[in-house]
Amino acid sequence: MMKKIERFLGACAKKAITRDKPVIVAIGGSVGKTSARQALTLALEASLGKDDFRASRKNFNNELGVPLSVFGCDAPGKNVFKWLALLYTGAAYALGIKRLNMRYVVLEMAADHPGDLDYLISLAPPSVAIMTAMGPEHTEFFGSTENAVAEERKLLQSLPPDGEAILNGDDIDCRDSASLTQAEVIYYGREPQATVTILGCKSIYDSLLPDKAGTEVELAVLQNHSYKLFLKGVFGDTHAYAIASALAFCVSMDHMSGPVIGYLQQHYTGMPGRSRLVPGVKNTMLLDDSYNAQPQAMKKAVHELSKFPVEPGSKRIAVLGEMLELGDLAEKEHREVGRWAAVNNIDFLVCCGKLARIIGDSAVNSGLPRDKVVYFENSSEAGLYIQQQVLKKGDVVLIKGSQGSRMEKITKELMADPLKAPELLVRQSPEWQNR
Repeated sequence: MMKKIERFLGACAKKAITRDKPVIVAIGGSVGKTSARQALTLALEASLGKDDFRASRKNFNNELGVPLSVFGCDAPGKNVFKWLALLYTGAAYALGIKRLNMRYVVLEMAADHPGDLDYLISLAPPSVAIMTAMGPEHTEFFGSTENAVAEERKLLQSLPPDGEAILNGDDIDCRDSASLTQAEVIYYGREPQATVTILGCKSIYDSLLPDKAGTEVELAVLQNHSYKLFLKGVFGDTHAYAIASALAFCVSMDHMSGPVIGYLQQHYTGMPGRSRLVPGVKNTMLLDDSYNAQPQAMKKAVHELSKFPVEPGSKRIAVLGEMLELGDLAEKEHREVGRWAAVNNIDFLVCCGKLARIIGDSAVNSGLPRDKVVYFENSSEAGLYIQQQVLKKGDVVLIKGSQGSRMEKITKELMADPLKAPELLVRQSPEWQNR
């Protein structure tokens, strides 16, 4: 029954898009889609106002999520009446009772299995594709990294000749995909020739002023206009790339107006569980990246921890969960993360889950002292131990793992104000809390 409902809603979305012809902007890639979508949403609000576009709600990016985003609806959950209302809304869009009277519809598009993007593209053929990065994810279902990358590239291959491909020029698979599209290609990243160049990105943190922590980003647009932004409450260059991708879109579509930069600085917050800073107990700082994990993102987060400013005598602590759905690549990728933790001078490593034990063993084999590595079967056990046995004033703690590892439970255990969990953390709905 659920599959029939998804197909009905998809058909309704397709009919509305075909009739009303908004420009479909698809955001794809293995990591960073939701941050890029938030940045682009804010940039469009600043340049066009809120009525001339519609963007994905939350991270709705699959067979059900894309139609929900097209209709501007939330997920009905288990409420029968909300499902009936959603079916009515879909029918109303299909029949023209409701219309897509906006210039752009911005959609995240994700692929967990081969062929997922074929279906999403058939519903909402993009004219613009923003690609964040490509790499190993869901390889349990794709069989190899190459197959996963090939699926992501379908967005670029689907673009029309008058379309736009906005690519992360620092990601080798994105760059190598440029020849696969008929559309105009522009880049963002650290290369000086990029349309939007990231000139600098550094974390700002003083343990005496935890609410002032964030990331300072410097960007150049078209090699001649430079801007500095301070993004409060987030860490890592993930956010610099998100902002850069949004500005590249604005340049390509001639929406690069004065208010965009200031509006992004004022309103960009990152999304729960995605490289956000959360003040911790004992005057510590939590680097909350607990939403999900795949190898590229895990190594990047560990590297960001290694660069994050700490006071003399304080520790950089990595709390890492499993990376799931990697299939035959699981052992290799977990070992590589462990090696990466050791060479990036992490002071203490906490591993959560069976596969995460491979991370710890690899870190020890790569030089991290054995007494600086501990193991737990799950995240529920780890949080209390860290608080009681490991954490000291001034420490900085990275928390990251796949959705199935439920690493946000550790963040909640360690945050200074747990009452803010519904606002700051991922997976805080009653449905998730009861799992």
